[in-house]
Amino acid sequence: MKKQLKVLCVGAGWRGSNSKSLFNGFAKLGCDVRIIETDGYFYNYSVPERLYMKVRKVPLKAKFQKFNKTIERTIDSYQPDILFVVKGLWVTEEIVQYAKLRGITTIHFHPDFLFDDRYHTSLILDKAILSYDIVVTAKTTEVEKYKQFGCRNVHFMKYAYDPDIHHPVRLSESEQQVFETDVAFVGRMEFPRADALNSLAKLDYDLKVWGTKWDKIPKNYELNKYCEGRPIFCEEMAKVFQGAKVSVGFLTQLSSEQHTARTFEIPACQGFFLGTRTEEHMEIFEPGVEADFFSSAEELAEKVAFYTRNEEIRSQVAQKGYEKVIQLNATYENRVKGILEFAGVVRSGSKQVVLR
Repeated sequence: MKKQLKVLCVGAGWRGSNSKSLFNGFAKLGCDVRIIETDGYFYNYSVPERLYMKVRKVPLKAKFQKFNKTIERTIDSYQPDILFVVKGLWVTEEIVQYAKLRGITTIHFHPDFLFDDRYHTSLILDKAILSYDIVVTAKTTEVEKYKQFGCRNVHFMKYAYDPDIHHPVRLSESEQQVFETDVAFVGRMEFPRADALNSLAKLDYDLKVWGTKWDKIPKNYELNKYCEGRPIFCEEMAKVFQGAKVSVGFLTQLSSEQHTARTFEIPACQGFFLGTRTEEHMEIFEPGVEADFFSSAEELAEKVAFYTRNEEIRSQVAQKGYEKVIQLNATYENRVKGILEFAGVVRSGSKQVVLR
């Protein structure tokens, strides 16, 4: 007898987060989805809480226990088939085992680096990760590291775009004043990124830089004039990519990153994607035809100069990149389908997901 798959999702619930898009992917595939959002428990820490966490390495005990107790109670009342956790920094090993003892398949997805970027992990997650039935990563270099750490079932999936958010938009006259620019970048500050963008700023390009920690760059950088001073999400992000002649896709220097969510989000908005040259990027897009790439600040400047001056070529590449991500079906719904297939779950023709 066919049974609709029940999925208990735990993670950030704000629109525009990759966790929320993944949760929506389960729903679009016909799953019955219940969500426990981490937003209300964590992230907006007071100063005393931050000090406590710095010393104890965990959130306040009452908040931490309440969060895990909520998961336990929802497991009992909802009786899901799958517990799907995104970036489960504070989901304990005991909770994962509690689910497994009840026959629930436990899956963890980490959108960041578990091993090379200690900001995005915790002692709780380091211990719990071995208990999950399946771990999912979008970082190529992490696959072998998970296995060496002791995780048996590791599923690699590429990042994705959310068609409900990342799509071509038409800018109003007032929006053109805000978002049109030669070069745009959306992401957190890292000093190699700042140095490369500052070199462009010195060449008198119009830049718009959105994201966090850009107030940390040296005060004498020309780039300071072009930092918007805030992160940007959802429809506004689509407008950034639409309004920029060139949208730069830097990769982090924290590890050997090969691609990011921006790899798909920028072309999905019909923006021109100029990204760091990697094997994965060039496997996804044909260079100079569907996107283009750089390996140094000097090459970045050369490519920016070429594409900002050649509108027809730039538009053709942006259109081909848009067509490519559509052809690849690089959506979160399709990524979830891959996770379910890896987990031994198939979809029936009746729009219900059923256990094999």
